[in-house]
Amino acid sequence: MKNLQTPGRTNKLATLAALLIAATASMPALAHEDRAVPFTMAVIIDSAHGSKVQVGNYEQAIERITRSGSRTPKSFADQVNLCVAYAKMNDIQKANSACEAAIAKVRKLDSRMARIRNARNQEVLAYRSDLALALSNRGVLMAVAGDKERAKQDFLAAIDLQTRNTWIYENNLKRVDQQTAS
Repeated sequence: MKNLQTPGRTNKLATLAALLIAATASMPALAHEDRAVPFTMAVIIDSAHGSKVQVGNYEQAIERITRSGSRTPKSFADQVNLCVAYAKMNDIQKANSACEAAIAKVRKLDSRMARIRNARNQEVLAYRSDLALALSNRGVLMAVAGDKERAKQDFLAAIDLQTRNTWIYENNLKRVDQQTAS
């Protein structure tokens, strides 16, 4: 009997790492303010040196992913993990480029996924999960850059894909709403 919980291609359940952003740290601390609620970005730990990103070895992960030779940063996992590593290194421009590349990599499958009628197909589920993850990571970057409206759009698009990690995208959206209200 086939196990339907078997993870899809590169998305072998993304492990999540909290990303505390500079915008949060620069706000004044108030006793009643919930400053412990960070944005959350996803890292794919089982490929593209994601385990290094997860434990905070950002420079080493970036160097290994971008090193010329046997590995080039062309896979979805490479781009997702570069996005998070650059974001943690406060290189928002490179992080944004990596996030955009991850989204573009997944979007290449749009027409193929549209032809698959079964919404429970493992390939479709993996596609939706990958796209939601990449959109949410880009949403965090937009929020950090101060573009709250684009951040909200990305989080809402990720939520609309209804993946098992939707709660993360909802929390990120709530965080943007909190920042907008302050």
